Amino acid sequence: MEIGGVKITKLEYDIMANTTIAIFEVLERAWASIDCTLVDMKIEFGIDAMSREILLSDVIDSDSWRLWPSGDKRLMKDKQVYRNLKEVTPEALKEVKRNFQWVAKKLDLFIPDSTALVVIIMGSPSDKTRCEIIQEQCHKLELKVEMRISSAHKETADTLNVISEYEGMGIPVVFIAVAGRSNGLGPVISGNTAFPITKLERDIWSSLSTPSGLGCCTVIHPEAAAQHAASILALNDHSLWAKMRVKRLNIWKDLRKADAYLRN
Repeated sequence: MEIGGVKITKLEYDIMANTTIAIFEVLERAWASIDCTLVDMKIEFGIDAMSREILLSDVIDSDSWRLWPSGDKRLMKDKQVYRNLKEVTPEALKEVKRNFQWVAKKLDLFIPDSTALVVIIMGSPSDKTRCEIIQEQCHKLELKVEMRISSAHKETADTLNVISEYEGMGIPVVFIAVAGRSNGLGPVISGNTAFPITKLERDIWSSLSTPSGLGCCTVIHPEAAAQHAASILALNDHSLWAKMRVKRLNIWKDLRKADAYLRN
């Protein structure tokens, strides 16, 4: 079968299937954030006339999904209410209208909490280049970032003060420790806060054997540090989680397309 100049093979089918799953999961988490269950939905795909890419070509709303507030079917707020009517009366239509208005108001609550912060603490100014790569990757996910300089070896008290400063802000914070010659910065931070820590290290061997009671994630690439911090904050931010989920979908699509290209 060919649509819009594109032959629909198993690859195209898989792309549509996996895109559908990703879209559902993104919307499911968004609705769950306001205590509403997305039961199911339907969507349609099309072919972009210029790029020949498979795209979502549908409007997803109360005509195409089912919503149960608090997971209670009796409270459904979608078009199923209209379908279930035994008789279409003016009062019944008002109820349908009220349900659609309820959905429209709830959509305003999808705006995510933008207070989350990634704090990059570097041991010295010489670590700035790697920290800027982390910052760039975080900004791509629209994460707020602050960079600080503090040496856990040379000014331990100052490092602890920096940690306390962010602990007192009352917002979600992830620390990323970046040190050039020693792995001490991450464990010192981890030993003095309950907030999550990611360490960016060049020499990882001693970093993999930190003292008991410390929980640092150790990575060697700046991009991985940003990814790990984002994945932690995404646990309580459906919008950030959606960006991470779409990124994973796009990586999968690129790999499948590359494989198909080689085979052909």
